[in-house]
Amino acid sequence: MTTAIGFDAIVGQHHPITLLKTLIRNGTLPHALLFTGDDGVGKQTTAMAFAMACNCRTLKSALASPVKPNAIDACGECAPCKKIIGGHHPDIIQIAPMPSVIKIDQIRALLENLALKPNEADKRVVIISNAQCMNPESGNALLKVLEEPPDRTLIVLTARQTSDLLPTIVSRCRHIHFSPLDAADIEQVLIQVDQVEAQSARTVAGLCGGSIARARKWVDPKWIKRREWIIEALSHVLATGPTHIEPWMALSEILARRKDLVEESLEIITMWLRDLLVARHAPAHVLNKDRLDTLSKTAQTVTPVQLLAYIDAVDHARESLKSNTNLRLTLDAMVLTMSGVTA
Repeated sequence: MTTAIGFDAIVGQHHPITLLKTLIRNGTLPHALLFTGDDGVGKQTTAMAFAMACNCRTLKSALASPVKPNAIDACGECAPCKKIIGGHHPDIIQIAPMPSVIKIDQIRALLENLALKPNEADKRVVIISNAQCMNPESGNALLKVLEEPPDRTLIVLTARQTSDLLPTIVSRCRHIHFSPLDAADIEQVLIQVDQVEAQSARTVAGLCGGSIARARKWVDPKWIKRREWIIEALSHVLATGPTHIEPWMALSEILARRKDLVEESLEIITMWLRDLLVARHAPAHVLNKDRLDTLSKTAQTVTPVQLLAYIDAVDHARESLKSNTNLRLTLDAMVLTMSGVTA
């Protein structure tokens, strides 16, 4: 996933890439593919690499003779490849949520486009990113294409998991799952490609849950500094005494000052609380490996039952904020619950 120039640039997804290369070599491409996996593990980049490979003139010529799967990739230099890399190939169609929903009008426009023949591509490729964002109307409209696929057209859907989609859509696609990336792979990419300092790369690679996109977001020094502040603040609250309301309310007040960072902050809090649960019995599996000493000490000040209650309170706050509830009231309710006071 270091650049968008082909399969060889995609890190840590050996099984999906091998399968796609085999389908191309054997000429057994299904009309629809479903890529599932966490955000930032390479689904979108692979979809673009796949579109290039299906239309690369150099690869098409090579496939006239027996080719080993490892040799199957787009050249990045022929006219179709350059158009796809540049984002202006007329037959590579990308659909994404606007901003959080894929609407029926987007699918209707797609159907009108697919009623026409491809302009120039050997294989017209439609990439529907975050397909779980389709509402029922747009999902049912897409079924028409999946049931009667147009000639020379491939459809690639990406989603987090199959359960987020209509079963009828899933059943009409060849499903390929993308696994979380190894921390070592992410660390290597951050250091070699993004020129990230080694210690920061190692820290973020261990925290990001196998998502290179998340790692690239979190490697920002501002994010790392905020994580450090949250860890220190939580450690202070727990050391002071988790039933003391004042430190919790102070934490709520500070979190509420940056509305744009609240979701990010709550995610950091959840990771830290999760690690406090794990630290006592399986320290090798904590995410915040660079703060293992602090984890071990803090874990002695709070019980597993309390930690589970804290995690539930944070999860409830995150869900409430998705419904545009009052920010400060939601955070106050969260910390009051964590302190043992019924909100």
